[in-house]
Amino acid sequence: MSDQAYVISNSQVKRHLTPMDVIEIVEQTWKWYGEGQIIMPSKVTTDMTPAGVPGWFNSMPSYIAPLQVAGIKLVGGYAENPKHGKPYIKANLMLTDPESGDLRAVMCGDWISDYRTGAQAAVAAKYLAARTDALTIIGAGNQAFYCLDCMRRILDIKEVRVCDISAAARERFIARFPDAPFRLVSCETNEVGCRGADMIITITTANAALVEDPWVKPGALVMTMGSFTETSADLVLNADKLMLDHIGQGLHRGNLKEMAAKGLVTEASIGAVLPDVVCGKATGREHPDQRIVIELVGMGCLDLAVAATAYARILASGEKVVSVDMENG
Repeated sequence: MSDQAYVISNSQVKRHLTPMDVIEIVEQTWKWYGEGQIIMPSKVTTDMTPAGVPGWFNSMPSYIAPLQVAGIKLVGGYAENPKHGKPYIKANLMLTDPESGDLRAVMCGDWISDYRTGAQAAVAAKYLAARTDALTIIGAGNQAFYCLDCMRRILDIKEVRVCDISAAARERFIARFPDAPFRLVSCETNEVGCRGADMIITITTANAALVEDPWVKPGALVMTMGSFTETSADLVLNADKLMLDHIGQGLHRGNLKEMAAKGLVTEASIGAVLPDVVCGKATGREHPDQRIVIELVGMGCLDLAVAATAYARILASGEKVVSVDMENG
């Protein structure tokens, strides 16, 4: 067994993977998870704020049997980063040999995390959306860009409605898609954006009811991807089907956290989890008029699978990679 561990940069990852690669890997990894071929405990959050550091990070370990890889994703939000020209969210990944524990690679996980976020929205919509003509995105930040960039690759979208409390943020977001084959609309209110939409995504740092029940039409798909409350409780409780990507995580963070703490939502409230739908063990959408609300809190095994693919491709390419002999270096 090799004692060589590789240090892989963000730019190296981008040279060997495409957004479509990530979309396909996310779908395949959800299938494996549904089939029981992945072991992944719920993520653990470390909040450093009480100790005077304005930030937090999640520890997300997993083992993926089909890829014979184990590892962990560390991703967090660091409040001081934007002041220094760095993104608020930063991610790093570690790959290990599951049989020996030998370190295989340490890699920057920023590009992987960004596109995994976008890919999960695209794949969820592929399986759950009744129609994809009109998409509303609430929160015009960087993560929203990746969601739309992935969704446009596999879905037929005709109009994208962009909602954000900042008009400048909306305009910056729209400017990032200059040649889009769909219409981009800046919406001054969430209500205007949501009414009549086929798909609604909330991807914000807010802790507020950004989407109200009366605004969501029959047949719509609502995907919440933020860390806190993003819709009204009525919308969740009145949904024809409530779904998650991961039960253990989804009831303790994100849009459902407060409702679960009050007992308004329990495991019995969840109609299906997405990995079971992808692998064929469960049904997603049952009829075109069904309103589905799904919380996507993010699964570390997705990032790990993408990282393992990048690692294999980079080594196979012969590209020069920084390596360290972990035993004798």
